[in-house]
Amino acid sequence: CGNTRSRSETDNSMLLQSNSDACDYSVSLSWNDYINWAGGTHHYIVVLSETNANGAIVSTNIRVTESELLLENISSLISYSIIVEAYNNDSTFKAVSNLLDLDISFASKPTFNYLEYATVNHFDGSVDLSCIVDLSAIIDRFDIYRSKRDEDNFIKIGQVFSNGTSPINFSDFQPITSDHFYKYQIYPIDTCGVTLSPPPYNLPIYNNDTSYAKTILLETEINLDYSEFSSLDGEYTNTLIFNEYEKWLGSVSQYRLFRSINREPFSLLPVYVWDRINNPSEELKYIDIVTEFGDGNGRFCYYIEAIEGNANPHGPVLEGSLSNISCISQVPVIFIPNTFTPNGDEHNELFRPVTYFVSEEGYSFSIYNRDGEKIFETNNPQKGWDGTYNGSNVTNGNYVYNLQYVNSLGKITQKNNYIILTR
Repeated sequence: CGNTRSRSETDNSMLLQSNSDACDYSVSLSWNDYINWAGGTHHYIVVLSETNANGAIVSTNIRVTESELLLENISSLISYSIIVEAYNNDSTFKAVSNLLDLDISFASKPTFNYLEYATVNHFDGSVDLSCIVDLSAIIDRFDIYRSKRDEDNFIKIGQVFSNGTSPINFSDFQPITSDHFYKYQIYPIDTCGVTLSPPPYNLPIYNNDTSYAKTILLETEINLDYSEFSSLDGEYTNTLIFNEYEKWLGSVSQYRLFRSINREPFSLLPVYVWDRINNPSEELKYIDIVTEFGDGNGRFCYYIEAIEGNANPHGPVLEGSLSNISCISQVPVIFIPNTFTPNGDEHNELFRPVTYFVSEEGYSFSIYNRDGEKIFETNNPQKGWDGTYNGSNVTNGNYVYNLQYVNSLGKITQKNNYIILTR
């Protein structure tokens, strides 16, 4: 009939839109408000469906009152399907937005970052680091941080630019590894300059872990007071202590102690082994009884090698971790007789200081006759005077000796006195 009624109230559909931020790994969702319900729109439900690379689907409902939402930690390995549902005051009415499918090509974040070892370089005293990195990630560089001994103030000391290889390596030449142990952390930096903190391995149990490494400091002391131990009475000792290595995913299975005596090469076999699997609470201390080596120069050097167990999902590190080389000199002991009888009876035929732990470095022993003429000299602590000069026996009488050696403080010590020669 051409008759009309008044127009109804205006309603509208909802348009869901998105805007991604590649540097923040985030997606901003926005939609227009739904209007004209009695009492207005009470809330919105964002229905988020995530499908990972294996086809597994996880759905999440997020309740909001505003017409926007920021989704963080977006991964390029996951596809997203999103709709928004609007509800009135008592949720009797529902309006649904368009379906938004997102498959965003963000630069992949690393799923793991593992500092596999920190070890002291015995050639130059530096600390060598190796870090296993995720090559599927887009990374600009790796920042290296260090903290000294028991401090926790990590400071940036260097960086390694990503070159598409794993592991990455870095050598720190600044530490004084004979005085301190050091802790290290390595963080990947993405192309937006964002510092990332991936776990050491891509499994849920490691998600709250951050990879770091702590070097081993070996310290030595000579002749501590062990009077309460009868077995050590009268013995010369070197006492060694060191800290635990941290932190391997496979834990430490062994610590091995190696020793050098009289500046000779280090022993090929360990002097002692700490078994951390079967005896994990054993004190990291060793008392080395060195009395039997008194005829040497008294110089002892040691180092510790840490060995990783097999529980590391990356595989145990083959290089292990080395401590500093700690060297120590025993207290020199010298006895000088006042008479000798080079008469061919095979008793008391040589005059020389009886030395114990005396180094050949800085050692000098000489004999002078009554006229002040030097008639014998040697730099070998094991060599003595046989009572001759220029191949002939000297006469009986008094002769002056001069002895020079390095004491336990590293200073030159001299002794002068006379010796009686009688045949």
